[in-house]
Amino acid sequence: MRIKFLGTSAAEGVPAVFCNCELCRHAKETGGRNIRTRSQILINDDTLFDFPMDTYAHMLSYKLDLSRIKRVLITHAHMDHCYPQEFCMRGEPFARGMTENNVTVYGNPTVTEMFRADVAREIRPNVEQGITVKTVHPFDRISDGDMTIIAVPAKHTKGEECLAYYVNDGTAGALFLNDTGVLDAEVYARLKSMGARVDLVAADSTYGAARMGAGRRHMGVLDGLDQFSIMREVGLLSDAAQLFATHFSHNNDRDYYGMCEFAAPLGVTVAYDGLETEISGNYEFGIKN
Repeated sequence: MRIKFLGTSAAEGVPAVFCNCELCRHAKETGGRNIRTRSQILINDDTLFDFPMDTYAHMLSYKLDLSRIKRVLITHAHMDHCYPQEFCMRGEPFARGMTENNVTVYGNPTVTEMFRADVAREIRPNVEQGITVKTVHPFDRISDGDMTIIAVPAKHTKGEECLAYYVNDGTAGALFLNDTGVLDAEVYARLKSMGARVDLVAADSTYGAARMGAGRRHMGVLDGLDQFSIMREVGLLSDAAQLFATHFSHNNDRDYYGMCEFAAPLGVTVAYDGLETEISGNYEFGIKN
């Protein structure tokens, strides 16, 4: 499985769009890996995890053919994860010579309702017919081409059934935990009972080096490390599983390199915009219902 972190920030970006804090000024001055766009992950060139307003910028930065995307997994309805209006451009006369005629968008009930409402005024019938929007709920199992996906309950926005996602392409399994607080061990045990096995975890690290504990909408690196340990205890992780920290806010006092100094001794890789990795599970694939 090939994974590319297209964006690795929280909602406001780093530097934040209107901010003049020390970290944001530093990011503007130094650039490079200190610049973080809104979080998005590309899986195997045909699957997107979340669809923020920075998707167009990601297409430009990485020379992506977004018309080849077959499926989009959306976690929740905040605009840095769900920007439906862009889909109005997916077809004639706005897009020609597309690689794939059809795309499926998966999301919770709030996401699917928002998606349909936000595109309704501008989307053309010929464009709409190439987009399938499907509602999913926690622990729904999705079989889509070569991908098996399990929707995972996230802890984020009250009143919304926010999701994380487990993805397996038959060669490896990855668990994407953007925009969530800490999850109960029962969630990981349930995934294990469904036959999931995880070779890579991308964990929300909005609070940087802090440990926030239960009851929060986000995590820090130490919370992610705690979650990783729980996953190992319930037998969800492969022996060579890797932990990546992503979804960073400007509201901490460490830039990319400072975060690496903190996280590397803990065995955590700090993601940055453009980071690519490839994982292989080397085990017999067997998702269960």
